[in-house]
Amino acid sequence: MRYLHPVQAHEVFVASGDYFFAKDGRSLAKSESWTIHELGDGSKFVRVDSDAREEEGKSLLAELLISRDDEVIRFDLRYENDQYEGGIRTLSATYSLVDQVMQVGYRMNGSERCYVEREIAPEVLLDIPLLIMRGRTLFALSDFRGNPVPVFVPMYEYAQLFPGVTRTVESPVACLGLDRLAIGKREIETQRFRYVDKAASYWVDERGIVIKRINAFKQHEFTVTVSNYAHRPY
Repeated sequence: MRYLHPVQAHEVFVASGDYFFAKDGRSLAKSESWTIHELGDGSKFVRVDSDAREEEGKSLLAELLISRDDEVIRFDLRYENDQYEGGIRTLSATYSLVDQVMQVGYRMNGSERCYVEREIAPEVLLDIPLLIMRGRTLFALSDFRGNPVPVFVPMYEYAQLFPGVTRTVESPVACLGLDRLAIGKREIETQRFRYVDKAASYWVDERGIVIKRINAFKQHEFTVTVSNYAHRPY
């Protein structure tokens, strides 16, 4: 696993795993590895290595600092896309949420480092576009039960949408109840969620970790499954 900064001696292991992707049952050259470690003050450090260089030309290394109150404090990333595809080729950025203001320092496509700010109201849900963060977003969205919810989504692929967009949506997620999934020789109890406006289903365990995702797009079925999943006991 690649990372922006290595694990430090004072960090305590919480959980780790790898997401692997498949299309119509065929494995793709694409993965998202992650680790979670706890700091002395109860906050958590999440590291992510999203590697799709062979499949899509994209690479993302990310780190998130989450407070002991489960609030995202900082989001650091380094993104590369050799194929460009009309988007950002290279980006290094730091998102910091301070007093309901999202402060973003960044360097895009080799330019000088820049700085922007976005106001984030207290009721706005922060939706980090990484699989390891999707579980917490699903639980939060399902609590709104179809009612309007403002969401801020950080963007790191398309320059016209950077650093992100805030929009209000009617909660698109329905919780379908408990479901047990077999992962290798293990059986994991999960909550099943479905996006009501998309053909996408997620299975999330009690720790908020996505165990499996299935979605359909243009008559193809895409599957993501967690592997090498380990966590410390409660």
